[in-house]
Amino acid sequence: MQKKSSNLIAFVFIPLVAVVLAALCTFVWWVGKQFYKPTPVPAAHEPAPATVPVQTQAPVVPYAEPEVADEFPPLPPEVQDEPAFEEVATSPEICPAPAVPAKLSKPRRKQAATPFEQGLKACQRGGTFPCAWENASRGVITQYWLMSAQGPLERGMYDRDGNLLSETQATLSGTVTSYTTQNTTYYFEGGVLVKIRTSPYDNCNFHDWFFINERGEQDVCQCVYNQADCCARSPYKAGGPRRYCDINSHDKDFCK
Repeated sequence: MQKKSSNLIAFVFIPLVAVVLAALCTFVWWVGKQFYKPTPVPAAHEPAPATVPVQTQAPVVPYAEPEVADEFPPLPPEVQDEPAFEEVATSPEICPAPAVPAKLSKPRRKQAATPFEQGLKACQRGGTFPCAWENASRGVITQYWLMSAQGPLERGMYDRDGNLLSETQATLSGTVTSYTTQNTTYYFEGGVLVKIRTSPYDNCNFHDWFFINERGEQDVCQCVYNQADCCARSPYKAGGPRRYCDINSHDKDFCK
């Protein structure tokens, strides 16, 4: 009878203790869950929520005058990660020389032949010598003679009354060999004055002669009447012009 009672207690008590323990564990788990809530872990595909900073009171900063910005603010610092640009030395480009336009030679304007040149060419074409032609201009009558095909040329200039004003002899190339005006005749060799003859006397056969050396000095004087001041009667002055075109620069026939 006692053994049967013991089996009954064991059969009833053990399940009851198990139920009580299970209930106690369940209660403890529930209480712990109420006090402890784990932070939920965000999913891999959802961004984590931004942390809100705790607002604190900003410190009091004393007022200061704002600085005036520079007119040219400094450039930002170079980025060290970027590779520096390395300039590659290149040879200077050779530019072609500018083309220089060719200088065009303008044709010389052909001047009209003077009456002297026209008459000379006409005589040379005619082939008959001596040959003469004449030109009248500004009250002066000018007569020309070409004595032969090789020259010389002779020119006489007269006023309207026929009085002789001057007489000139020249080579066919135009180099004057003698020039006479009034009572004085100048003689030239190679275009340079070498002697002078004057006729200051009533007798037309009487002449005074004055000779000029290579240095342009009057070294010999011959007068009809022997007198001490014979050289002083010469129209030539030492150092004066000796070429015909310097003496008569207005002559358009032989001085151009």
